[in-house]
Order: sequence, then C-alpha cells, then structure tokens
Amino acid sequence: MKIRNVYKIAALLVVYVVLQSRSGGPGGVANLQVSGAPGSTGSKGTCANTGCHTAGAFDPSLSIELLNGTDPVTEYTPGQTYTLRITNNPGNGSPAEYGFQAVALNSSNTQAGDWGDLGSGKHTVTLSGRKYVEHSAPSPGNTFEMEWIAPDAGTGDVTFYSASLAANGNNATSGDGTANNTLTIAEGTINATNDSQKPLAGMRLMHNPVIDDEIRLQIESLQSGEFQLRLLDLSGNLLHKENLTLSAGLQEHVIPVASLSSGVYIAQLSGKGNLTAVRVVKI
Repeated sequence: MKIRNVYKIAALLVVYVVLQSRSGGPGGVANLQVSGAPGSTGSKGTCANTGCHTAGAFDPSLSIELLNGTDPVTEYTPGQTYTLRITNNPGNGSPAEYGFQAVALNSSNTQAGDWGDLGSGKHTVTLSGRKYVEHSAPSPGNTFEMEWIAPDAGTGDVTFYSASLAANGNNATSGDGTANNTLTIAEGTINATNDSQKPLAGMRLMHNPVIDDEIRLQIESLQSGEFQLRLLDLSGNLLHKENLTLSAGLQEHVIPVASLSSGVYIAQLSGKGNLTAVRVVKI
C-alpha cells in the first residue's frame, strides 16, 4: 500500500511539473505549436488538445485586432510597425490567469513579417521555421499586445492565428477554457506620386562607417508628424527603438552605438505609411 502511494505521489508530481513548465509558454518549454495554424500540434491544434486543457469552462471567445496607433486596420503597409492585440473574453466566471500563442503566416503558411517589442511577460520561439509569440508567464489580464513588423512588398495577405487559455489557476487541466481565432490582413498599396502618402523624402548617413560611436542621420521630411526610428541587425533583431516628432524639412538625429559590436546594421524610419532605411557600418 505504501509503495502504491509513493507511485501515486510521484505521478502527481510529474503532472504538476509538466503543467508548471507549460505555464512558461507551450512552445518555449514543450516545443508545442498550438496557435491553431495549419500544421499545429495535436488533435485540435490548440491548448484544447486531448490531454491538455479540455474542461471547457468559462466559455471564452477570442478577438484579434491589428492596430496602427489606436486604430484597427484591414490592410498593412510593407515594413511598417503595428500593434497586434489579442483579447480572451470569458463568457462566464472569473478566470484567475490567461495564456496565449500566436503566429503570422502568408498564403504559403510560412512566416510573415517579424515581431518587434513584445513588452513584459512574453517571448518568441521558432518552431518549424515559424516564429511564434506566446506568454512567458501566466497573465492576470486577458489582453496581450505586441509589435508586429509588416513584411516586404509582394507578400500578399497575412493571417494571424492565435489560441488562448482562460485558467482557474489550480495548476491542473480541469476547470479551464480555451478559444482560438484568426485575422486576415490584406497587403496595402502606396501611391508613390502622392505626397500625402509619402511623407519622407529620405534619410542618409552623415558618416559611414560611423565615427565617435554615433550614428549621425540627416532626415528630410515632406511633412511634420510622429515617426518611429529603429536599429536592427542583419538577422532582424531589434537593437534600438525611439519615437521621433519630425518637422517638415531637413533635420539631424544621433543614435549612440558605443555598446554595439563592429558589424553591419539597418536603420529604419517609418511613419504615415512610409518606410525608409539605410545600411550602417560600424568598425
């Protein structure tokens, strides 16, 4: 009898460890693709898979929005940065915590665009050539927001796939609820002859390679407004980001890069439906 009890306790501990590990994100911990996208793991392709969170509590639904600032969009501009908002809406009850996984795919079901600033409590994991974003710890809030960088021109429609969990926090699969949804965004077009849609005349480096550990940029804008300046490495990793308020005309801006290793980088300036970029060399 005592041996049986030992086995039971050991089995419960294994289940507890597995559940606790997945609370750190199904992809990052268990290599699970459970966003509901084509080719996902398991019978349902979400956290409602057999043996996972199948209780069906809270009756949640999932909404997905792509935002430009605070405005939802139905088209994306290639190269522009947007905010993806995923909201788990429980139909009843009060979940203790929430989790999610999401991926952006093109019509060939391969990675579309990239993830930018994720904020706290989230991370990315690459599985089967796709870059998923997911929770890195259960969230007490039901809304997840993260930056998405639109892909190059010619990509076509992009579909966001996401699944989310509403959990009761008992560290078991019982008493939880799952939901999944998709959002398809069309590729927009820019009329290059329309100045109202092309606010940036250009951006150039004053010194290249850079000197004094500073990237000195000269920016000429056709109109004033809010823009975003980003610095990336050649793998697309975000190294620096800041918001700029530009005036119409010529202006200069400096990015300190003393902490960066020697190499080649990309400086991007985006805003008002336009993207311009320059290649930066640091030696």
